[in-house]
Amino acid sequence: MTASQTHEYEIGVQSVVFQALSLADLLDELETTGIDQLELWGRHLSPDDDDATIEAALERIDDADVTICGYGVVDLDDTGQAREHVAFADRLGADYVTVNYPPASDDVTEELIALAEEYDIDVAIHNYSTVHHDDLSQIFSSVDDVRDVLERYDHPRLGVCIDTGHFLVMDETPDDVLPDLGDRVVAVHLKDTSEAELEDIPGAGRLDLPHVLELLDEHAALEAPLVIEYELPAERATEALVEAAENIRAASGQ
Repeated sequence: MTASQTHEYEIGVQSVVFQALSLADLLDELETTGIDQLELWGRHLSPDDDDATIEAALERIDDADVTICGYGVVDLDDTGQAREHVAFADRLGADYVTVNYPPASDDVTEELIALAEEYDIDVAIHNYSTVHHDDLSQIFSSVDDVRDVLERYDHPRLGVCIDTGHFLVMDETPDDVLPDLGDRVVAVHLKDTSEAELEDIPGAGRLDLPHVLELLDEHAALEAPLVIEYELPAERATEALVEAAENIRAASGQ
C-alpha cells in the first residue's frame, strides 16, 4: 500500500497544544489554521465549571464551527470519579472520552464500561510514558498494559487512544502497537519525539507518518480524526500545528 492509497483522515488537535490560552483565544487561533476538530482538555473546560460558563463556552464553540470530537485525558485514581467526566463528554457532543488510571484497577475498568453503555460513548485508554510520570504502575505505559485490559474486557465501547509519542519514548514502535491493538483503536494522538524536542510535532523525529497511516488502514477502522498533540513553547504552537497538519496531509497523499 502506498501513501496515496491511505484513507483521507480528518485532522484535529488536542487543546493542550494551546494550554497557555483561554478557550476563547484558542478558538480564535484555531480559526487561522483551517482545523475545526478539537479534542478538549479539562483545563480549558470541565465539569467543575459552573453551568453558565459551560453554556457560554458551548455557544462560542458552535459559533466557531468547531466540532468537539473527544474529551480528555481524564486521570482517574479510583471508582466514583469517572461519571461526571463521561457525562460531561456526552454534554459536549464528543464521540469518545480518553482516560488514564492504574492498569490493575479492574473496578475502574468495569465502572467505565458501565458508563460507556449508559451514555452511549466510547472510552479510550490513553497510554503514557516516563514523560510527566514517575510511577509507571499508575499509568498505561506499554502495549502489554493496554492489551491485558482489553483482552480481559472485550467490550465494543472500551478501546484505546494510541499516543504515538509516548509509545516511542518507551521504545515501542507503531509496528509493535497497531497490528496488536488496531481493532480496538478509538482515537490516535499523533506526537513525535526528536533530538530537538522530547514532545515534537508528528513527522519531525522518529515517527514514520506514512507507515503509521498504512498500519491504521490495514489494522484499524478509525472513525475519529487524527489528533495532533504536543507540548511546545506557546509562541510556536500555531506555526507547529500548521506544519504538523501539512506533514500528515503529505503522508496521506492529500
